[in-house]
Amino acid sequence: MMFRKRILGLIVLAMSGQWVWGVSYRSAPMLRDQVERGELPPVEERLPDEPPVVECLERIGLYGGEMNTVTPVAGWLVEEMYMVWEPLLRFAPDGVTIEPNAVEGWDMAEDARSITLSLRKGMKWSDGAPVTTEDVLFAWNDVILNKDITPIPPTNFVVRGEPMTVEALDDYRFQLQFKEPYGSVLYALIHTVTEASLIQPKHYLAQFHPAYTPEDTLTEMARKKGFDYWFELFRDENHTVRRTNGQTPREYPTISPWRVIDEPAMGHVILERNPYYWKVDREGNQLPYIDRIHSEFVGTPEARNLKYIAGEVDFAQNPMENAPLLLSNQARGKYTVRMWVENQGTRVTFFLNQTFPDPVLRSLFRDRRFRIALSLAINREEINEILYFGKCIPRQCTVNRACSFFEPEFETSYAEYDPDRANRILDEIGLERKGPGGWRYFPDGRQVVISPVVIEGGYRPETTELAAEYWAALGILLSWKVVDNELVYTKLMGNQLDLAIYPGDAATDIGVIMGTPMQLRCWGPAWEDWFRTNGERGEEPPEEIKDLWATSMRLKQTGDPAERIRLGKKLVRSQAENLYGIGAVGGTINPVLVTDRLRNVPGHGALMGWPWVVTVLHHPEQWFIEE
Repeated sequence: MMFRKRILGLIVLAMSGQWVWGVSYRSAPMLRDQVERGELPPVEERLPDEPPVVECLERIGLYGGEMNTVTPVAGWLVEEMYMVWEPLLRFAPDGVTIEPNAVEGWDMAEDARSITLSLRKGMKWSDGAPVTTEDVLFAWNDVILNKDITPIPPTNFVVRGEPMTVEALDDYRFQLQFKEPYGSVLYALIHTVTEASLIQPKHYLAQFHPAYTPEDTLTEMARKKGFDYWFELFRDENHTVRRTNGQTPREYPTISPWRVIDEPAMGHVILERNPYYWKVDREGNQLPYIDRIHSEFVGTPEARNLKYIAGEVDFAQNPMENAPLLLSNQARGKYTVRMWVENQGTRVTFFLNQTFPDPVLRSLFRDRRFRIALSLAINREEINEILYFGKCIPRQCTVNRACSFFEPEFETSYAEYDPDRANRILDEIGLERKGPGGWRYFPDGRQVVISPVVIEGGYRPETTELAAEYWAALGILLSWKVVDNELVYTKLMGNQLDLAIYPGDAATDIGVIMGTPMQLRCWGPAWEDWFRTNGERGEEPPEEIKDLWATSMRLKQTGDPAERIRLGKKLVRSQAENLYGIGAVGGTINPVLVTDRLRNVPGHGALMGWPWVVTVLHHPEQWFIEE
């Protein structure tokens, strides 16, 4: 086996145009010392038979060092979470191309009713145990399909109400089977992290599961930890499902570049390199380069800014409003600011609720002309200049330009600033202006008032304030207030928001394919409930919305790339024509702080956002520190 891996090392060099006889894999000095002491096997025995090669952004890196990060959310260590995820498949840095990751390849059936995937032979958990299809079967059958542990299976693996089945073909190959075609399963496999993880360490978690440990023993273990039931204990011990609280034990197995070794208190975590990490650079160096990551919760913007300016942070994502401060202190803090592009089509989008219980407002919101009028009244150029320093794109809510479903006319649809036309449309609708304030009234004498609630951050309050001014000029009163995120979500789910103010998130291939049709939850929550419950709850939608839903389902099912493009563009075109969401500014950027000592990190224009799993898109395992 060791001989074979040395030969493979030669192949790696040959592919990069460099032949060096006698090459072998190398690992970090801290691990070589452990090998010499007999605490670890040699690197050749820790790598898979054919380790994947990661291309370095600038150059081959240097081993060592500790990277310092901060997070603004207590109990949610953002950089720690995003930098350790390793799904089955992944996006390339272009945000569109799908690549193998924890699996080395796949074979989709012609009818798209099954897909066969191959784990990497010889890949190991961070404690040295082999990763096999036993871990896949355990994750699916014993965890995800166990109703005590997972009451509702992940929707990404349910087609037309039927969960998929999983079959192991041998130790490394497994097959996912579906009752109906599911050509978009590749996108689902990119998000095989957290509760949808299809690889979970059976050898570790079996000790907390009644299929492998007597339930009486588990009940006693659970009560010692303050739980009543075994499945509560299991959930607490299962750190593959990354939570926003609790502590990950040092011994918990992972396939990530770094593993948690110290989590002494909420909001503070230290990660150390995984000695069994399974990727190498093109010269055969085992990744990652960086020895440790220290992630710290710092609750206030002021405190975080002090750390940035003092040069105490190596990597941090920031809101756009922090850009002036960061840019003006680059030399002092010994960092540079890279402007990364967000995944959202528009940062702030206004979704009029077409299923709102008030029949008068609901009728108005369903009138496409009203939505067009509100859109024409928004001065997007002004919003861009005031809030985004003129650096973003005034546009309609639609997909990103990198999305396969993008067409130029989608982002300009009813996006011009034309308040005169907007006023004429409202006159045609029959909303009369009267009184000294010039406010608009329904024919029954009731004033037109829209009363949304808004959460802080992402320029939502600031954009809403400007929109309120633009719409007041039309005679439409926007009476809004800022509340906490949980209340907004509760009102949204309960169909209690007349206007939902959210990002335009259905902006990438995966966002359009795997989400609800053009974020239906935001502008037709009662309709979505009807679809989700097969008519048991919610409100039956009109035929055009049923067609939209059917198109979305066909998009998920098709395995034909050309048909996927056609269906995707049909969905996005429907948004451009009907304005389910009214956008303001897109192509939004976030200032990302990168210390001068951190290398191989992308510059301006790199993609960021949840669909791409943020930093994972850019292979943080190949980042390195150079003092």
